[in-house]
Amino acid sequence: MQIDDRIKQAQRRGAGIYLLGAVFTFFVFAAVLSWLFLVKAYVLNIGPTEALPSATIKVDSGSAYVANHKVYTLGGTVNISVSAQTFETTSLAISNDSPSNIEVILQPSPAQIIGSIEVEGAALSGETSWYIENSLVQVGNNLNYSVAAGEYELSVNNPYYKPYTTTINAQRGERLEVAVKLEPVQGAISINTQPSGAEIFINNEMKGTSPLVVELSGGKYSLTSLLQGYQSIEDEIEVSSTAIRPERNYRLLPVQSQLNISASPNDGVLLINKLEQPLGLHSLDANTSHSIEYRKPGYFPFKRSIKLAPQEQQSMSIALEPEIGRVWIASNVEADLSIDSKAQGKVGPDGRAFELMAKPLTIVLSKKGYRSVTQSVTASSARELKVEVKLLTEFDARRKEGRPLAANQLGIKLLKFNPDPFVMGSPPNETGRRRNEHQVKVDFTRSFWVSETEITQAQFAAFTGQASNSKLPQVEVTWDQAALFCNWLSVQEGLPPFYKVSGAKVTGFDTASTGYRLPTEAEWEWLAKKAKRSRSTVYVWGDQTRIPTNIGNFADESAKGNQLILLEQYNDGQAGLAPVASFKADRIGLFDLAGNASEWVHDFYTTALPDTQNVQTDYMGAPRGTQHVVKGGNYTSGRLRELRAAFREVGESAKPTIGFRIARYDN
Repeated sequence: MQIDDRIKQAQRRGAGIYLLGAVFTFFVFAAVLSWLFLVKAYVLNIGPTEALPSATIKVDSGSAYVANHKVYTLGGTVNISVSAQTFETTSLAISNDSPSNIEVILQPSPAQIIGSIEVEGAALSGETSWYIENSLVQVGNNLNYSVAAGEYELSVNNPYYKPYTTTINAQRGERLEVAVKLEPVQGAISINTQPSGAEIFINNEMKGTSPLVVELSGGKYSLTSLLQGYQSIEDEIEVSSTAIRPERNYRLLPVQSQLNISASPNDGVLLINKLEQPLGLHSLDANTSHSIEYRKPGYFPFKRSIKLAPQEQQSMSIALEPEIGRVWIASNVEADLSIDSKAQGKVGPDGRAFELMAKPLTIVLSKKGYRSVTQSVTASSARELKVEVKLLTEFDARRKEGRPLAANQLGIKLLKFNPDPFVMGSPPNETGRRRNEHQVKVDFTRSFWVSETEITQAQFAAFTGQASNSKLPQVEVTWDQAALFCNWLSVQEGLPPFYKVSGAKVTGFDTASTGYRLPTEAEWEWLAKKAKRSRSTVYVWGDQTRIPTNIGNFADESAKGNQLILLEQYNDGQAGLAPVASFKADRIGLFDLAGNASEWVHDFYTTALPDTQNVQTDYMGAPRGTQHVVKGGNYTSGRLRELRAAFREVGESAKPTIGFRIARYDN
């Protein structure tokens, strides 16, 4: 029975062993299946070939196994580093999206060039420049620079040494030490002094007397020149590869002495040896004669020569004496006199004498209704000065000057013209011609002045007593208002009025007057198409139908939305009135004849046919009428025919498009 029990126990132990073996076999089989189906392998193709023997792969993060340049991973991202001797380490990440074959190209490690300088004797001086393949890479006494493997030309430059060049062969990852031995340049310093014989010291060592040549190697040196009786010279000089034999020429200055100069009055002019200098302390060459002069207008001048010993100090005090002269002043009429802005009472034909300082003085004689006279005089103690002044009335003064000053004061500039014969109106074949443009033969016997621009609102405001600074043309004026402005300006000038007036209405005119008036239609048209031309033109700018740029203000592209009819392919940038002279002047210097505002002229407008057979001299239009002629285009003119010089319209009342310019006969 015991035997049976033992047999059963043995059977139970054998069954347990079989069971454990089966379990172990199962797990091994499962692990193998997991490896085969779950683990993914990545093959790293490492290059270049030189890196392959020493290449190593390191897992930086993630679950992976490395063997034979392969990386095995169960998934997820794995970061690895690939390195090899004399090559730069490369890092990369491997993920489920990475290809099974991964190419890794390692970059060669650079060579490190370590350069140093060796010189014999004294320490290295000067600034050293290092060049590789003719490119500056570093400045200093040492070089620490990285380059790719290869052969290079290394150059070293220092101004005090001979240039150095060598060839280096740098291997990847190599630390290449280069010791450069520089040889100093050899040169010489030439020293000349005037006068010669000065002791010359180089770096505080006596080398001889000037003139002198000293042989020296490259470097920077201090130089001292000493000669008794003269100021020492301190200088710095270099011997370098670019200046092998520098030369110095010194003009030695005598030892100085001191002169302190004061003066009364103290606002005069001090001259030392003919050169202007300030008062105070001055250094002068010793043992030399110096001229001292001091002057001020109204005083007698001071002159003296002085010689000082070496290092002598001296003071000089100068006191000028006033110079007084006698000036006699007279005027043709009794007038107020001022001298240098100080009132002196009245002087007349009998004159008055004044004791004045001998310096330039400004005298002013003035009297109401007369043009003031300003004159500069300088009295002299040597003789009496006589000054006789003739005052002119404002009228006489203006006439003597021959220009309309009152108009100029308003900013009105007038130009003078000498017109020649021409035919006003338009020929039958002129494009855009109207039936009222009768051809009249005209000649002129009188020169006339005409304003450069149309009268502005600011200029017209001076007539009406209102305030304005506008440079826009004055529009919304009747013909009579324009004529009254002309008469008002004539009075300001002292000219006889051109228009005869009753109340505020013009009743006639005086053709002999040289007072201001409106231009005649003949004058206006001559200016627009004949002045400075060999023949008459259709437009102010000539005969071409293409409007030149910036020639005038018309209804064009800038007026879109404001005007129905526009000039195409022209843009003046103005939708309405523009300040006068905003556009180019025409060939005779006038502005806005063709546009901006149309203009009243002197002539009556009538439908009666004028005399077209005989020459009309100084033609002023119809002798009578109730309406007046308007000439020129304006900012609403959108048809080319309206810009012709012959174009004319009838004017009856004030309009926002009609202004005027002024004229007057010269004589």
